Amino acid sequence: MTHPDLVLRAEQAVIGAALRDRQRLDDIAYLTPDRMAHPTHRAVLTALIDSRTSSPTTPTAQLPELVAQRTAIPGVTADYLRRLADAAPLPRAIASYARMVQEAAVRRDLAQHVDRLRTATPGLRGPDPVLDRLAQAMRHTEHAAPVAKYNEPTPAPYEPRARPAGEGEVRVETRLERQDAVLADLLQHPEQVREVSTWLYPEVFEEGPRREVYEAIVVVAERGEPVDQLTVEWEVYQQDPQAYEVTVEVRVEQREERPDYLARLAATAVVVGAAIELSGEMMAEDIRTKLATDFAAIDLTPQAAGAEPKVDLDVRTITSAAQVEPAFLLQPPPIQQAPNIQPNIRP
Repeated sequence: MTHPDLVLRAEQAVIGAALRDRQRLDDIAYLTPDRMAHPTHRAVLTALIDSRTSSPTTPTAQLPELVAQRTAIPGVTADYLRRLADAAPLPRAIASYARMVQEAAVRRDLAQHVDRLRTATPGLRGPDPVLDRLAQAMRHTEHAAPVAKYNEPTPAPYEPRARPAGEGEVRVETRLERQDAVLADLLQHPEQVREVSTWLYPEVFEEGPRREVYEAIVVVAERGEPVDQLTVEWEVYQQDPQAYEVTVEVRVEQREERPDYLARLAATAVVVGAAIELSGEMMAEDIRTKLATDFAAIDLTPQAAGAEPKVDLDVRTITSAAQVEPAFLLQPPPIQQAPNIQPNIRP
């Protein structure tokens, strides 16, 4: 199953984008409220869809009050809905967020269907290897975790985890700091992704979260979807669900989880175009490192040089061999002389 935090954030992104521009609902007409995992989100999306026919002239600024009145759910106030609208990453990317919601719903349906198949005929058959593998693949997280998340009343709008007071800026070594700057620039200015990805290969990045984030950015861009923190984080989870919450080492005495790392990249101050310039330096450094490694592997000691096979040439052997005519060679044909014809001169 998909991570419950990401599912709730995708649902909130859909609702927030629709609150900021109700016409965006035309882009996701296929997404029905029942595909939402959280009951609060189902009610809010239902109210938004109904408001288009019942109150089509309601200004966008008054839409939160109208939806809050229609849902009548404790905690779903106009202020809460405005916070959802402000937290929406990119309203124009509502179709991408709706795809995530639909994908998570399909996974839930499939997981429930597998459970029904396994319990429909108890004791009739032994373990089914196919169903066992399918069930294991569908449960990347514990079964109780999504239930607890989806049953929470009125989930709070997503906000990146605030750093503790007094905590200084995250400092890493220059090599990793350069990689973080490239990722931050691509995440904040994704129009550069297609150009950079044509020659910057993932192996240049440090193995682990930095390489995974770069690969996810490239995949999202190649799919034609908007690159933002939510879409990239969703793709990172799809690549490695079990390692999603593994900590990222940002310096020796400090570590942070992947979602916090992506939030830091999204908030890092970076100059537009830094990805192109710094990635060139990263490529040059990677090439120098590989050349130095290959050169160090070459053994230039005298013992290694003396180990080369020697060729002893005997002049007498060469001379005698040259005097013996090989049997398989044919002699060239004799050169025919032109006949000496004298003119017949009569007196």
